[in-house]
Amino acid sequence: MDFDFSPEQYMFQESVRTFLAQRFDGAKARALTEHDGGGEPLWHGLRDLGIFSMLVPEAFGGLGLSLVDLALPLEEFGRALVPPSIGETIAATDLLVQYATDEQRARLLPQISQGELTVVNALLETQADFSPNSMSLAAVASGNGWSVSGTKILVPYAKHADLILVALRFGDSGSLGFAAVEPNRRGISLRAHTSIDVANGYYEVMFDDTPLVREDIVGGEPIADSVWRVFDVGGLVSATQMSGIAAKMLDASIIYARQRSQFGSPIGSFQAIKHRCADMAVSIDASRSAAYYAAWALSDRSQDSPRAVSIAKSYCGDAARYVCNESIQIHGGVGFTWELGLHYYLRRAKTLEYLYGDASYHRERVLAMTLAQLDAEGVD
Repeated sequence: MDFDFSPEQYMFQESVRTFLAQRFDGAKARALTEHDGGGEPLWHGLRDLGIFSMLVPEAFGGLGLSLVDLALPLEEFGRALVPPSIGETIAATDLLVQYATDEQRARLLPQISQGELTVVNALLETQADFSPNSMSLAAVASGNGWSVSGTKILVPYAKHADLILVALRFGDSGSLGFAAVEPNRRGISLRAHTSIDVANGYYEVMFDDTPLVREDIVGGEPIADSVWRVFDVGGLVSATQMSGIAAKMLDASIIYARQRSQFGSPIGSFQAIKHRCADMAVSIDASRSAAYYAAWALSDRSQDSPRAVSIAKSYCGDAARYVCNESIQIHGGVGFTWELGLHYYLRRAKTLEYLYGDASYHRERVLAMTLAQLDAEGVD
């Protein structure tokens, strides 16, 4: 059985890489934040390539593809430091396809497919750990709807989003679900975060008696599984982008090692540098394998998908951090300069490493699931 990607999938990856190489780079990524912009030219270019229509069913104007088809383009997003709002919209698209009501699908999915709707997800809270089960933001019954007061943190490009999908608890039962709200809705205020990822904008989203109605709830009723689905798809998106970041840093290291000379020879001819590059390449290949399998497991809705995502998220985070550190070390002093900009990739990798759960959380999750499975099977 052939587990490789198809020629068409590799061709599309090359198209995305070529487009991003011509239209986007680290300097432009940082400029988006410095000028408080949303990157409309980039967004429109990716729309024309069909990125936003890939997960949308054909009935709503999309291509009806899967997360496996997006794995290679997502790597390219990491290589180019594409704003995370694009990956967030992809994760939100999967949520709407899987759980939204017919009316919500008919209203939102065509807009996403045409690149007219930016959607970001709000999960993290200041007083909670990474698990969705620890969320405390709640919608309290008020009149014919609900009222929400509280805070979400690290919401990427919330100021420029058309819609924020907020994970919260509903009513006395405390059932988890998503509410779709506009950033300018009454009672919502935004505060820009200062983060190590200087090429991206994150926001704190504060709710003060913000009104919700039933039509705002994704699926019409709170669905706890929908929150875990976004958590896992978001983890996959982050993991795949970290693989792309690591691959970009290895490529930069190889180019530099061929050009930089010491003692009359390129430093790439030295055994110590060769071994470092080889170790980096092995780490990247392993992280890709983990991310690709997680994409397949989520696409197939396999029972193993939560475990696969946690393995990918933890391993890809470790691999990206390791490769970024090694790459900067190979470059020596110039590797730390703003002009070369390698640390943009390290900063993005460190941020993605903690979004949707860090390595420690995901390893504990894998351990807990494995022990529960062994207990269910009666294994001592």
